[in-house]
Amino acid sequence: MPTKKLIKRTRAGSGSPADHLRNIFNNKEEFMEVLKTTIKDAVNEAIMGFNKRCSEFDKKIEALEAELAKQRTWMEKLESELKRSPTQSNATNYDYEAKERKRSIVAMNIPEFGSKYDHQNNKKDIEKVDQLLRHMDIGFEPMAVYRMGRKREDGKPRLVKIVFPCSKSQADTLRRAHRLRSFPTGQNPPVYLRPSMTREERETFRQERMQHRQTTVRTQDTPHITDHDNSDSSKN
Repeated sequence: MPTKKLIKRTRAGSGSPADHLRNIFNNKEEFMEVLKTTIKDAVNEAIMGFNKRCSEFDKKIEALEAELAKQRTWMEKLESELKRSPTQSNATNYDYEAKERKRSIVAMNIPEFGSKYDHQNNKKDIEKVDQLLRHMDIGFEPMAVYRMGRKREDGKPRLVKIVFPCSKSQADTLRRAHRLRSFPTGQNPPVYLRPSMTREERETFRQERMQHRQTTVRTQDTPHITDHDNSDSSKN
């Protein structure tokens, strides 16, 4: 590049480029002038290239800073949402559990099958629940049937939770719970049904039943309401 410029300058004079170059090298002052001009052009060209690259770097840095600012804003928003999420999550879980309780009942005194396979035990529970519902002439199929809590050391059967499609099916089943008085259980205690309750609701229920027993002589059974709750589960 500087050499090309030097050659271009030599073409401006008379004679061939080689002759003109020879004259420049022989003339010290002219040679130094050409050399200074060539170096100056080369430096200016290098500076222009460097400035261009710096300008490109500046644009890239600005773009990165803008992206970092965007990411920082997103992180702050995410942290704020995470701080609120436990409360929101608890509220969501509470709403879901409350809705499930409104369409669920709890059955007591249904004997456990006793197989070493949980799937087989659950299958037998579903069959027993189906017999109970047919005996009460219930026209709804339960969405879920499962035992609550861990197996008891005293050998008593765990509660069975029955989840229906809607609250109406739950209410209809509880209204017909008195029909279980005629359901054959053999040597086992009669099967009782009650609504699904929270721990606080069960405690209130027990206290009310105790007060009722102290003031009233019990003359008839009520299969759909009982205080013989034999589960320690906190969500039933």
